[in-house]
Amino acid sequence: MIKTLILHVPPLDHLRPPLSGAILASLCASIGHDVSAKDMNIHLREYLRNINKPDSFFDDVFYEMVSDYSADQKEIINQWLLNYLDQIQVSSFDYIIVSLFSYLAQSFTNILLPSIRKKSKAKIIIGGAGIKRVIGNSKTYGTILKDNNLIDEYIVGEAEESLIQYFKHSSGPGIGNLDFVQITNLDQYPFPDYSYYDLTAYRNDENKLEFNIIGSRGCVRDCTFCDVRVTTPKYQFRSGQNIASEIIQHYETYGVTDFYFADSLINGSFKAFNDMCNTLANYRFHTPISWSGQYIIRSKETTPKDHFDLIKEGGGKRLYAGIESGCDRIRFEIGKKFTNDDIEFYLENFQKHGIEILFLFFTGYISETIEDYNETLQMFSRWQKYVASGTIIGVETLNLLSVLPDTHLESIAINKNFVFQQDAATGHMNTKFWLDPARPEFDFKERVRRHLRIMEEGIKYSWPLWNAGFSLSSIEQSFVSFKNPQNRYMLLKQT
Repeated sequence: MIKTLILHVPPLDHLRPPLSGAILASLCASIGHDVSAKDMNIHLREYLRNINKPDSFFDDVFYEMVSDYSADQKEIINQWLLNYLDQIQVSSFDYIIVSLFSYLAQSFTNILLPSIRKKSKAKIIIGGAGIKRVIGNSKTYGTILKDNNLIDEYIVGEAEESLIQYFKHSSGPGIGNLDFVQITNLDQYPFPDYSYYDLTAYRNDENKLEFNIIGSRGCVRDCTFCDVRVTTPKYQFRSGQNIASEIIQHYETYGVTDFYFADSLINGSFKAFNDMCNTLANYRFHTPISWSGQYIIRSKETTPKDHFDLIKEGGGKRLYAGIESGCDRIRFEIGKKFTNDDIEFYLENFQKHGIEILFLFFTGYISETIEDYNETLQMFSRWQKYVASGTIIGVETLNLLSVLPDTHLESIAINKNFVFQQDAATGHMNTKFWLDPARPEFDFKERVRRHLRIMEEGIKYSWPLWNAGFSLSSIEQSFVSFKNPQNRYMLLKQT
């Protein structure tokens, strides 16, 4: 029997078991493989705690791409990694599938793959959103790894078809190429199997076991800063009944009552969303369930009257909405199609129905003027009453605008001759350190100033600032690299 190992590399959410691994394990088992799945992300976190490293050490190492790991960081990672690979017996597997959730996982993967090659003759397959290219390089990360014989193959796009195709024929759309075919019928596949993981290791902020759910692929929006469209150009969604059936199955099998939708948005299709809520509302749960997820605000004119009743009755608890800015002009330029007036309408209805919302936000859009910025500051006083009522549970203040590869922003940056600071140690173009030559005053330092001022305004009006400590730590680390005299601003050119 073919033995297959699925590995998840950090950084990854440590509150819930990995969804992609549960999907991959189910797929491989369906064609007769003997499957094991390991969440390296949570195991490394446990190791660091055991050697008295604070959680901030993990965050500093894995959520910053400004430079290569320090010698001390590499030593700690390597010491753990070599023992861990022996512990999970990588030499005993025929295939090792490595899943990268984002480009932030690339630095760790650069250490992981040579270590696997030394210890195992298994064929290594890599996939996930993290194998796309980095800014300033025309090659994908998967191509670079394959050229250097660190992997045997990379898979782009959705694995449900391409991974099975690889095991059957070793070639096809999305296998070692970018010509993947997007899946249109998402209802046809088995539900994710979480039994491969130690579920006692995962607890959410309320100390409950919580599962990820995927109800759709892609997004109905095409925002300038976002790269979701690269791997999922067309928005596809499961039927509402199918999504609800998965939730019910996990509830009956594991007793799980908390669910998080890992979609880009949960309400891209009103019909699927309404059907899911109706099915869940009519099912007799002995213990009430709740779910949360990323949610898109629409114009109030297109929002059905019963929309908010359905959310509440179907178990909706907490929504994460990409507000991005307090200025309508900036929001429309980004590609969001709602106004402050629409936000007010939704906040009123969320408050009436006891639904929580968290604002997702970033600072320093490329065209933001000081007038736009001042308008954004006004949102903290305008909507403070919803903070007081518990409707707005906070604003996510983590992000300064980065220019990601394969986004509309990258094309704009190239056309406008933006320059990026290149890290002398790694050669990476840092996506935070962009500069528009036509607006030299709007540099990284000015964007940080505005970011900190927004945090101050939030504190002034008692808005909870999510990830505030990490945000400040990230900015502090970024400045170390920003002020490095060896780093230079360079014109963005793909090599």
